[in-house]
Amino acid sequence: MAVFGRFGANSEYSRLVLQLLLALAMNNLTKKTSTPSNQPQDQNTEKMLLQRLQTTTDEDEYFRWMLFTVGYYRGIERADAAKALLCRFLGTTSNPEYHVQCQLALGQIATDEQKMDKAIAHFGAALDLQPGSRKIEYILRNNLGYCLNMAGRFDEGERHCRAALDLNWTRPSAYRNLGISFHGQGKIASAAWALLEAIKMDSADERARVLLKKLASDHPSLMQQCPWIMAGLDPAGVAPKQETVSG
Repeated sequence: MAVFGRFGANSEYSRLVLQLLLALAMNNLTKKTSTPSNQPQDQNTEKMLLQRLQTTTDEDEYFRWMLFTVGYYRGIERADAAKALLCRFLGTTSNPEYHVQCQLALGQIATDEQKMDKAIAHFGAALDLQPGSRKIEYILRNNLGYCLNMAGRFDEGERHCRAALDLNWTRPSAYRNLGISFHGQGKIASAAWALLEAIKMDSADERARVLLKKLASDHPSLMQQCPWIMAGLDPAGVAPKQETVSG
């Protein structure tokens, strides 16, 4: 997985971006493994992480460990602790890229909590800082598109989904969100096209296929107007797309 932008692939910033993505991915992993019987282990893990933060004097190292701690807190559903760490760090660091990534994490937490207005504000604040990583900008644009759709602001959602696809047209999520934007604006044929593109990018994307089936069911004339959507309704009719180096 390559990271693009004005920082080189071997730079410290690139490594920090990967640390961020790993920490955020810990959310799903920890949710699958954490049970009430793991409570003593959870307390030991938290103690270790907090001790590591308290003994770290280098900001870069602190930032990396903070992201792991944030991911850990999200995994055990202690979002308030994760938000407190991020907000405290935002008040002390002057590094604009750290601000971008903290706003991204806060936006994702707000999305998990279904607080779309807050999520939109966090993602927008991160974009205002002009992130140097194309991958981070893609995530921000796509997440904004999703949240704006959820808030019923479909025209704005379309704009950010299109911007995400300009950055990386190989990812199914932005096509799926674009399809929802189109549908919300009554652009039914365009919605069908975008959902089909999502399925082409990932033939296992059942979310896009379910949406496309519902679209066809709600609009019977769509099958005649756009017979090509049959390829998306039949999983065997769409060949899987090979993953690209850029991720």
